[in-house]
Amino acid sequence: MTESIGNIASALESAKAITLEAAAVASSKLGESSYAHYSKSISSQQLRNLLNSRHNREVKDGMKRILSIMASGDDNNNSSLDVESFFADVVKNIGNEDSKVKRMVYVYLSRYADKDPDLALLSINAIQKSLNDTNPDIRALAIKALSDIKISSLCPILAESLRKAITDSSATVRSEVAFALLKLYQWKREEYEEDIHSLLKDLLSDSEPQVISSAILLMRECFSDELDLLHGHFRYYCKIIKQLNSWSQYYLIEILIKYCKKFITRPLVIDTSSEEQDTRETIPLPDEYNTIPFPMYDIKIDDDLRLFLKQLETLRFSSNPLVIFSCCNAFYQLTTSQYFKKSKLPEALIGFLTSASENEGLKSVILQSILMYSISDSTLFLANMKIFLLFPNDSVSISVLKLKVLSALLNENNVQFILKQLKYYINHYRNERIVLESLNTLLACSNLSIELESHILNWAVINMESKFKILTNDVLNCYINIIRELVQNNPQSHLRVIIKLADILTSDDRLTNDNARAGIIWLFGEISAIEFSVCPDVLRKLIPNFVDEGVEARNQILTLAAKLLSYEVDNLGDSFTLDDSRIAKIFAHVSYLCKFDDDFDIRDRARLISSIFDSKKYEIATLLLQAPKPRTRTSEISSNELQIDKDIKSYHQYIAWEAAAENSEVEAIDIRESAPLKDYSKYKKSISSDYFMSGRNNIPRTFDKTYSDTHRTSTPSPAPAGIAVRSNNSFTSGSGQKYKLQSLDEFLSDIPTTTKTRKFDKPRKIVRIEEEDTSSEESEYDTSDESVDDEESSDEESSSSSESI
Repeated sequence: MTESIGNIASALESAKAITLEAAAVASSKLGESSYAHYSKSISSQQLRNLLNSRHNREVKDGMKRILSIMASGDDNNNSSLDVESFFADVVKNIGNEDSKVKRMVYVYLSRYADKDPDLALLSINAIQKSLNDTNPDIRALAIKALSDIKISSLCPILAESLRKAITDSSATVRSEVAFALLKLYQWKREEYEEDIHSLLKDLLSDSEPQVISSAILLMRECFSDELDLLHGHFRYYCKIIKQLNSWSQYYLIEILIKYCKKFITRPLVIDTSSEEQDTRETIPLPDEYNTIPFPMYDIKIDDDLRLFLKQLETLRFSSNPLVIFSCCNAFYQLTTSQYFKKSKLPEALIGFLTSASENEGLKSVILQSILMYSISDSTLFLANMKIFLLFPNDSVSISVLKLKVLSALLNENNVQFILKQLKYYINHYRNERIVLESLNTLLACSNLSIELESHILNWAVINMESKFKILTNDVLNCYINIIRELVQNNPQSHLRVIIKLADILTSDDRLTNDNARAGIIWLFGEISAIEFSVCPDVLRKLIPNFVDEGVEARNQILTLAAKLLSYEVDNLGDSFTLDDSRIAKIFAHVSYLCKFDDDFDIRDRARLISSIFDSKKYEIATLLLQAPKPRTRTSEISSNELQIDKDIKSYHQYIAWEAAAENSEVEAIDIRESAPLKDYSKYKKSISSDYFMSGRNNIPRTFDKTYSDTHRTSTPSPAPAGIAVRSNNSFTSGSGQKYKLQSLDEFLSDIPTTTKTRKFDKPRKIVRIEEEDTSSEESEYDTSDESVDDEESSDEESSSSSESI
């Protein structure tokens, strides 16, 4: 009775554990934190019992609980379980036959091995045994575990293991070797740099794209300057670049750009505008697109460079934007804009811009790159101009970058359309940065023609006058700067605008912003040499309200009065006298007001200028007041805050050519002659189904079409012992026996039945496997011993069923 109760209790306890585990697994599918929450409810002793259990299912459950706590970040803070205290219980499972348990132990070991190095060393023997495992994933995981354990005494073991594993038949293992070498280089560079360099050469000579992908990363991080390692592999890498993973494609393209600049001759640009070939001028490729002096030209490039660029064109469909960036950079660095445009990579860049609707960072990088390319050649993205119009869901930074690109794409054909859009943005957008950048782009439109300059100037004055009460100070200052720059370019053709500005200054409903008024007053001082008659009257109207002006405006009124007096001195010459000049009296009045100003700068300036005129040093006044001023810069805030990121500039920085253009002839020694590749697939120990059924056991996996056609028509060579070879509907075993193959219907038709045969049942068709005699000692039965036993048992079942019938 007691034993039965104990058995029932034990069964209930087991059922409870299984139910809790099933619930935890089910809940973990709903959220990553569910299993971690379930793991916290277990006690330390229960978890230790799971890890030390003889049942593999319980060990796996215990490891899952350990890793869930580690992944949740509660192993050091909030968890009641100290995961580190289970180190010995976890490491003892490193010899577990289950690959999943091994993986989890390796993850735990790589994190906590440095906490207890002596105990971690006990697991090294088991990890080294895993290096000879039949499963390549386990071998690769063992290499990763060895490289992740940061114990100095393991370095020789790791180095020797990597030296052996580099000839492993699995590409996954050799790829992991490259990552392990990178960790070893970062950890013990001084001790193992030469060994890593030697192993890198073997990895670069590998025939598998997966291994090359990892080797490229190792080379970029450790030996990026040793480009001569790529001599024998340049053409092969160009051909297989599509088979590499996207990140390795990005790294390889950046390395090959530097390689081309250093070892491939500089392309030549040929002037094709002349019909006579003898008179055509040829120059080396300039550093920038916009410096090519020929209206029509062709380019002559090296065959290897052409191969590289041709393969890059096929990558325009890549899903990784970094690959597209690197391809665009390659064409930007190595060819002309014509070649760049034909590659259709600009369209690929535009495609990423339209698809990355929610990724602000990616859109910003794309727009900054497009801006740099457009500055060099605006025709690259001219066909996609409407993509850069502002949309309501665009952020402020994206909108500003789009306006900068529109400014770079301006020409006579699209200026009217862009001008219409800019006016809309200025009038309807409330964000100050967008309005400022729109005004700057508006100023860029005025540079295309005199008619546009007059139109934009009149529009800016009218728009500012109607809205200056509601405009912010920065926007109003930007208006004034644009008006000042346009008027300063050609003052005589803008007299009406100048008079309008005078009305804005002196009217009852006048402009009140101090900086804006100071800017207009400064403009009158600059045009006084051209249109002197207007300026004295403006000065006369400003003096009555001198005390109400701002500091900057008062300062500019003093400067205007001094400039007018200086110009009058030059105009009258020797006949000039201070007592008879009305301008001199106005200046004396202004300087008298300035003597009592509360700003010391105005007082000092007035005293300085008055002393110059009182001492009759008119030449000094002319040099000081009539010196030509540089053109104003529009929107200082915009130009400072919205520059292209320095990382983008650094990425697109032009790399100088080291190979001279004169050496464009074929070299006597081809340094890029293809080097032999190392194919480790011939060392495979296992036989795949394709290998078994193909009958080409002696043909390597990587072969060209010529090789396969030759072996398809030739007589197959005999197979090694233990390898089965298929021929039509039969195959030969390793012992030499020949067998006939059955279809699925033929195989199923041989299944005996125990039911009574009905009238409509079709007669069973029994097809037996026939075996051809290959030796006198072989049996005449259909198959091997195991097949014979199956056949006999089938006959016995058939006979018994017939007897029962």
